[in-house]
Amino acid sequence: MSSQTLTPTPSRRRRLAARLGIAGGALGVAAGLVQLSVGARLPELTGAKSSPVALGLLTVAVSLLAGGAALRQREPAVTIGGRTACAAALILAGLLSITTVGVLWFATGPLLLVAGVLTVDDGRATLRQVRSTWPRTLVTVLGASQLLMAAGAGPLVASVGAVSGAALVAAAWIRPARRGVLVALLLVGTVPMAALAWTAVAPLLVLLLMLLLAPLLLGRRRQPTAP
Repeated sequence: MSSQTLTPTPSRRRRLAARLGIAGGALGVAAGLVQLSVGARLPELTGAKSSPVALGLLTVAVSLLAGGAALRQREPAVTIGGRTACAAALILAGLLSITTVGVLWFATGPLLLVAGVLTVDDGRATLRQVRSTWPRTLVTVLGASQLLMAAGAGPLVASVGAVSGAALVAAAWIRPARRGVLVALLLVGTVPMAALAWTAVAPLLVLLLMLLLAPLLLGRRRQPTAP
């Protein structure tokens, strides 16, 4: 009885992750609103970004995503795959805010990173999940790289990069009824950024990798679900 009282249970751990993630997501939304509204007038606070409006909107979007991932931790039964996706959303939002909101990151980033780590109950099971879904994991990483590239670019490239990164992350994890939706997300996630920033190596590399990964991603979506 005493050992059960002293040892934290996974459900208690997930409740803590939910609280920290919700708080970090709310503060992230606030930081994004500060960036897009007064970022140009408070460069010492917001990091002196060249496109504060686009970065503010990006911060708000990923913070809402992180908040949604945190809310899922309140559900009594979340699969290993679901927890892995939630952890990725929280950690991505925590890392991305380093580059989007300057010193305001210290109000939101640590909470999101800790929440993301707490979301993972079983490290070995999570690693097995990542290995079994490595194409989706790699596409998620490529989407995150697009978002990071957008964070340091001018207004146009930042806006296109934010949409491209979000499209790749969505393509990795959603299950559309039609393959055409998935193909459209992959195209939106790669072609505009590569065309707009064609002199840079990274967007072209993302496009090349996606050309290699797309058949695997599309092939897995066509496989019937095991009973």
